[in-house]
Amino acid sequence: MTSIPNKRAVSQALKSTRRALKQTIKEINQSAADLAKKGTYERAEEAMSKGRELMQFREVVLGIERRWKEVCGSVDSTDKASNEVALAAWQYYTPIARCLVALGGKASLSELEAEFIRQMDSRLRTGDHSPMAGGRERWQTMIRRARKHMVKEGWVLSKSAKVWEISSSGRQVAEKQTE
Repeated sequence: MTSIPNKRAVSQALKSTRRALKQTIKEINQSAADLAKKGTYERAEEAMSKGRELMQFREVVLGIERRWKEVCGSVDSTDKASNEVALAAWQYYTPIARCLVALGGKASLSELEAEFIRQMDSRLRTGDHSPMAGGRERWQTMIRRARKHMVKEGWVLSKSAKVWEISSSGRQVAEKQTE
């Protein structure tokens, strides 16, 4: 096989770009969460939109990185870059609210998970199905983690940890996002 000049430099540049994008997405996600916390929902939605755009761009960069590895003949089936793509934490909140509305406003965790996967399976990314603690897939763990934040935002009532119950503001969010 022909040796590729600057192969290592290109690989490092692509990896550096991927890492910088990951950090940028993390920061914009935090910004969107902070804006939503403050009640500036229009600006939060703008930040979330930019976050979605950046995540799509990151997928393009990941594709370029995978293609570069193919060109170089160094494709690994367990390539970490392909497993990193997953929904951000805040991208779970509105779908969870929509699921609760679809379930009549209240649901157990298992009912919520079943409805979530029914509604969202086609939109989940590779990383969302990666295994995490307790043998659960990432999306299941993210739903559990979302509860605390959704209670804090006032979207879910904190009456019982066993039953998820949507609040009136959570219902408004769910209905607004379906329009």
